[in-house]
Amino acid sequence: MAPKKLTEHLLAHSPDAFTSATRHPWLRLAGTSQLPTDSLLAWLTQDRLYIFSYIPFMGNMLSKTSIPTTSSRIKCLEWRVADCFINALTNVRRELGMFEDILREHFDWKEGGETATKETRAYQDMFAGAGAPSQSILVGLTALWATEKCYLEAWKYALGFKEEVPEEKKSHVLHTTLIPNWTCDEFEEFVICIGDLLDELADDIPEGSREWVKCEEVWQQVLWAEENFWPKVSNP
Repeated sequence: MAPKKLTEHLLAHSPDAFTSATRHPWLRLAGTSQLPTDSLLAWLTQDRLYIFSYIPFMGNMLSKTSIPTTSSRIKCLEWRVADCFINALTNVRRELGMFEDILREHFDWKEGGETATKETRAYQDMFAGAGAPSQSILVGLTALWATEKCYLEAWKYALGFKEEVPEEKKSHVLHTTLIPNWTCDEFEEFVICIGDLLDELADDIPEGSREWVKCEEVWQQVLWAEENFWPKVSNP
C-alpha cells in the first residue's frame, strides 16, 4: 500500500473541525445575500489586517528557499516551491488593493483606527510560529496550504447558495467580486499546486515523525483560527 499523502492525511485528521471552518453560518448568509452590512465590514477590515501578517510570513518562507540559478531550475522542487511563494505574494498584494477599493467604494472607509481582534491575532501568531527560523519549509508550506485550502472550500460553500440569491442582489460586491475571487479556476489551481508541492516535499517524511506531527499541529491551529475568524452571526 502506498504511503498516505500528507494532504490526504490532514484532511482526514480532523474532518469535523474542517467542516466547522469551511461551512460557517457567516458563509451561508454571505452566499444567500442575507449578511448584515456591519458583519461584512467587520470581516473585510480584519481580513485586511490578516494580510499584513501573511506578507512577512511569505517573505520568511521565501528567504528559506534555496533557489537554483541554472536554466533547468523550473523542473526542480526548490524552484517550484520558491515560485509558489512568489505567486502567493503577488496574489495577496492584489487582494490587499481589492479590499481597500471595496472598503472605500462601498463603506466610505478611511484608513486607520482598526485593531486586530483576538481571532485575527490567532492567525498572526500562527504565521509567526510557522514562519519562524526554527521551522522547516515543510511546516510553513503546510500553513500556507491549510489557509488557502480552507478559503477555497469556504467560498465554494458560499457559492453553492447562488440559486437562492434574489436578482436584485446579484450586483452586490459579494457576488461580483469577493465570492468569485476565491472560487475561480485560477485560485483552485493555485491551491492544488500548493498541495502537490506539500505532498512532494513530505514524500520522505515518516508518518508519526516529529516533523509530521508538527504539520498536524499547524493544521489544527489553522482550522481553529479559520472557524473563529468568521464574524459571529445568528444561524440562518
